[in-house]
Amino acid sequence: MNQNKFNSELVRKSIENKSFNRFIDIFGYLERILNLNIQSQQQTAQQMIQSQKLFSKIINRKQKKNKKGFQILNIQKKRYKDIWNLCNKKQQMKSLKYLKQSFNAKYNKKVIKSERQDKQNNNNFHLHKQVSNNIKKNNEYFQDICENSNINFFTLNFLDYLIDRDSQNSENYYKKANALLKMNRFEEALEYYDSAIQKNPEDADFYKCKAIALEKMNRFEEALEYYDSAIQKNPEDADFYKCKAIALEKMNRFEEALEYYDTAIQKNPEDADFYKCKAIALEKMNRFEEALEYYDTAIQKNPEDADFYKCKAIALEKMNRFEEALEYYDTAIQKNPEDADFYKCKAIALEKMNRFEEALEYYDTAIQKNPEDADFYKCKAIALEKMNRFEEALEYYDTAIQKNPEDADFYKCKAIALEKMNRFEEALEYYDTAIQKNPEDADFYKCKAIALEKMNRFEEALEYYDTAIQKNPEDADFYKCKAIALEKMNRFEEALEYYDTAIQKNPEDADFYKCKAIALEKMNRFEEALEYYDTAIQKNPEDADFYKCKAIALEKMNRFEEALEYYDTAIQKNPEDADFYKCKAIALEKMNRFEEALEYYDTAIQKNPEDADFYKCKAIALEKMNRFEEALEYYDTAIQKNPEDADFYKCKAIALEKMNRFEEALEYYDTAIQKNPEDADFYKCKAIALEKMNRFEEALEYYDTAIQKNPEDADFYKCKAIALEKMNRFEEALEYYDTAIQKNPEDADFYKCKAIALEKMNRFEEALEYYDTAIQKNPEDADFYKCKAIALEKMNRFEEALEYYDSAIQKNPEQADYFIGKANTLYLLKNFDSALKYCDYAIQRDDNNTNYKLFQSLLQISKNINY
Repeated sequence: MNQNKFNSELVRKSIENKSFNRFIDIFGYLERILNLNIQSQQQTAQQMIQSQKLFSKIINRKQKKNKKGFQILNIQKKRYKDIWNLCNKKQQMKSLKYLKQSFNAKYNKKVIKSERQDKQNNNNFHLHKQVSNNIKKNNEYFQDICENSNINFFTLNFLDYLIDRDSQNSENYYKKANALLKMNRFEEALEYYDSAIQKNPEDADFYKCKAIALEKMNRFEEALEYYDSAIQKNPEDADFYKCKAIALEKMNRFEEALEYYDTAIQKNPEDADFYKCKAIALEKMNRFEEALEYYDTAIQKNPEDADFYKCKAIALEKMNRFEEALEYYDTAIQKNPEDADFYKCKAIALEKMNRFEEALEYYDTAIQKNPEDADFYKCKAIALEKMNRFEEALEYYDTAIQKNPEDADFYKCKAIALEKMNRFEEALEYYDTAIQKNPEDADFYKCKAIALEKMNRFEEALEYYDTAIQKNPEDADFYKCKAIALEKMNRFEEALEYYDTAIQKNPEDADFYKCKAIALEKMNRFEEALEYYDTAIQKNPEDADFYKCKAIALEKMNRFEEALEYYDTAIQKNPEDADFYKCKAIALEKMNRFEEALEYYDTAIQKNPEDADFYKCKAIALEKMNRFEEALEYYDTAIQKNPEDADFYKCKAIALEKMNRFEEALEYYDTAIQKNPEDADFYKCKAIALEKMNRFEEALEYYDTAIQKNPEDADFYKCKAIALEKMNRFEEALEYYDTAIQKNPEDADFYKCKAIALEKMNRFEEALEYYDTAIQKNPEDADFYKCKAIALEKMNRFEEALEYYDSAIQKNPEQADYFIGKANTLYLLKNFDSALKYCDYAIQRDDNNTNYKLFQSLLQISKNINY
């Protein structure tokens, strides 16, 4: 064999050798840094076609082979195999550069030698020189690929060539199936896996890889069958058991998954990865202590694998043991300081600790370590979102997309950011792009549904939830999300059914019990709600959020002391979560313990000074203490922290109303509407302000706009009814109350409001009936008893009125208004001593109320006159 033919063989074999899987991996990596545009695709396509023709010409010259040539070829194959084996997920680009340099040097040397030995063959020399020049320029060539080409086309083109050259080689079909899998072209991938299996039905690996493809398509039952086939073909390969276990996890069949992990461990007890995988499954089952033990075993088996330390750190995060988690991340970094992923993971932990600036530094380090990994830019963008630096976040999402335009998840994440900025139409466009990029990912349909909910397009949202469920009927989270949407539409019974389905799909996920409990609260089924919170806590006693949610329910039942205990438990479980301090502060407000409430708001702000909501909540507390100027300052700080949150402008407007600065209030409502024109609540709030200014006709227009924006929100009909009452248009008001009740028959407040309207029309008996219905709907709301007591007073049924005041006081002994109401009834009965006593109780609970003190003076005077 002459030198030209030898080099032709070298080129051909370098393509056909068994390390081609690594070749595909590298091009998959290069795919991340594509800059796809039509012009560059067309230009590069021509380059690829010309290059392929050139290689084909060389390869077609192989007519003769000698043993010496193949011996040298085998040495070269081994050399390149060793080089490719250096490749891993973290060093692909570095290894690719090494390969190119090595190939360039070796090949050019062969070409020079060939030129000396084969000068007489000018045609062959000319052709070979073309190849030499092409390979000499491989750095520029590969750079052009990175910048301009469609790697999918390049890779698949070569794979098609391999299949054409050797149609009986099952490996070629297998390689193409793997490439298609990476491109999310699942149906085609399955066809090629089938071809590989047909060509070689004894290769167990083909069945395993087809199973993986079926998993990604959410066809889990079929996937399990193929894993079983792989196991049947090669029952000694422990990896197949592990892979089947992972599939079972995704189906929430955790106990079975654990059994398969155990089998994998039994088959190969020295493979530390199996212990890690079992630990991950145990985490999902909230069996954290056991998970930690398996991570420790993995570390013991292979103390040099930094990934195990990272995984243990993630588990410690979930247990709110953040400081320990940071230590394990540091160990992972120490073990492998070049792995950028560890810096990213530590950054995520720092985010959860509200140490955002440090988190950004670690994201920057991750990016510096691996500037081609688009995921790091995405993660930094998420952190910037939490800091309300939305414009910067969008820039980082754009960089992630530029780095890897084929990753649909980046479009989804940018859409979520746009939602938070109230740029909903743009968000929908990005969700559509994500769906277009990967139409099989059910999560994208769910996320778009959530956006549609926020736009009050509930029916469309339900359709997208249905699509998500259809795409992946085993994902319990989709049923939960649809249930939440149904709640917002006041279709509570249907919502409960979907929660039940979610629980049935994944009975180990404590969050589903929590969500059902929240729905039961809204239906005023508080005792049942508490039971579901208890179940959630039992399922995952380390999740502090469940204690917080139960505390909120106890507040609504006026069981404030118990609520405070649960808030304390939440804080104890996760002392770094600033939200728990805020929630406890809100409870203290309701107990009129304002000074303590302010202290807890301050702690929340100290824990997370970037969360603008805490400043807003403190402002609301200051309002209740009539410290309006301070309240305005805190609203301004909230706006400064997050100028895109329209709710802050609304809240400041409400404060300005209370200060009778109505014109300014209207301006802030207008700003809120401008920031988020789709939020119907802002129109309602402006309407309320206009009512107070006696601009009733304008108020009605804004109520109509609110109803138009969200016709399913029953509260808007109630508010319009109240306005109509003030205009003495009582019959119309009753109609709107009826509509509100029809929209949400479980909301007891609507019955109360209609009862008040009936009182004003002197239809007292009917009013009492509606108060009774309100009490029946929500027997824990003390206000309903008070309102019925007032109606009974007007009917001169004083003794009954006193009984209802007593019920109100019993339900909520912290509410000063109920004591003053009873004092007033006692005053009408000329029972001045008792009246003074209850008036004193009211003042004890609200010492800042001047009206109570004036009434106390009146009672004292009346008592003195009568005596």
